Amino acid sequence: MSDVRRLIRDIDRGKNLQKNLPVYRNLLADTYLDYAAVELVFSSYLLVDSLPEYQGISREERALCEEVISRLRRLIGSSREEIPEVLEELWGIRDQITKTMEQVTFYTDRLICYEYVLDRMKMRFTEDKEIKERLEGIQEEEFVNRLMAFVIAHEDQSIVSDRLQSLMGILPVHMTKHKLLEKIEQTVFLYKGSDVASLEGFAYMIRSAAMLHPLGESTDEEIDSLLKELERTDFKELDAKTYEGLCDKLEQVSERICEITDYYYSLQKVVNGCYAFGLVKLHNDKNTETQKISHQILSAVVKGELEEEELEKLEGRIEACVEQSSYLEAVLFEVKSSCQEVLKELDLEQEFEDYTRIANLLSDSLFVDLDERNQGNIVDEQKAAQVAAELTEELSRKLAECKRPVKKAVMAVVLEKLPAGFPGTREVEEYIRTNLFGCQDVSEKAAAILELEQMMSEEEYWQSPDIL
Repeated sequence: MSDVRRLIRDIDRGKNLQKNLPVYRNLLADTYLDYAAVELVFSSYLLVDSLPEYQGISREERALCEEVISRLRRLIGSSREEIPEVLEELWGIRDQITKTMEQVTFYTDRLICYEYVLDRMKMRFTEDKEIKERLEGIQEEEFVNRLMAFVIAHEDQSIVSDRLQSLMGILPVHMTKHKLLEKIEQTVFLYKGSDVASLEGFAYMIRSAAMLHPLGESTDEEIDSLLKELERTDFKELDAKTYEGLCDKLEQVSERICEITDYYYSLQKVVNGCYAFGLVKLHNDKNTETQKISHQILSAVVKGELEEEELEKLEGRIEACVEQSSYLEAVLFEVKSSCQEVLKELDLEQEFEDYTRIANLLSDSLFVDLDERNQGNIVDEQKAAQVAAELTEELSRKLAECKRPVKKAVMAVVLEKLPAGFPGTREVEEYIRTNLFGCQDVSEKAAAILELEQMMSEEEYWQSPDIL
């Protein structure tokens, strides 16, 4: 491993690239060959093994799984010449899964907003005396001090920032639309000088949270029906029976969405593994011991004949691949972008393009965009102004259409996506006192207090010596 570290250090410093890059290429090819194979073994086994658990999956969704298994079967039996055709088919399936999950995400974000609305009304209808007594015992000074200690006192500033953002999404919203739009505009301009893909990722996230993305044609009647019911509900006129009915339906739909999401995540993991394995086989066709074992297991998986004990033959190999790849990927993307001339001279341009894709495919970001259309493009003043104008105009129009409870929910979930931006601890404390204890809606105030208590209690639980 010391030789690998020395090689990475030399490449990072731009030393002797004509000699070092081919050596680096060989290490990448060998590492990814085994890594992709072992990853594919485990992801495909888990998918096939868990299929009986997905009771609510439609016939069309199960047919998609058969397509994925069919491509896996073809891949493990393909010659190098046949692999590009299989990869093209896998690309289409991956795109289909990605678009489906995008729509599921849009539905989920809408339901999150309505869950926020219903949660803030909970105390109007509850008969739980224990909760009511607990809330009555809350002392403002004691609670604020405890919350401030939880949010501000952590030594890790990234954790402080995360907690402040969570706080913004939980506290009752007492902010004008103009102020929110101003915060979004300020955040957009923070991306000046960064790559366009990052800014577009932020804009996508805000549009999703604020229910700005249009929904495609629904393929799930249960989800679609509930969303339409919530959209026409007058929350000010809700009675206890209607409220409980909506909460029950929301819980059922949430379970349905979790099942769909889990299923498509499992599918995408296999597709990504197939694609990564196919790509690396185009550049490295060695038949290592790991390859032999993986091929035997994958052949059994696609036939539905695998015994779980067979996986023990690969025990410990995935960890070694992950460790090796983590070292190699430290400079991979920089090499691809900054060493283009040397790569061209060595005829390695396409190969390194494929290795960066493989790195993305084997990462935890299952739905990462592999096209990289805006990678390397930098956000300038004009681009920032354009995105800021589009976002604020769309959100302004959306907020004008929403009923007040929904409007507050949208503002809360958007605020949670933005940097909190407090100058100091005094301003944080003032914001808590004003927005929480100054809230005149008793139910909304109580719901926020309960959620904040839960957040602090969960952290205290995980920091407990018994857990550690």
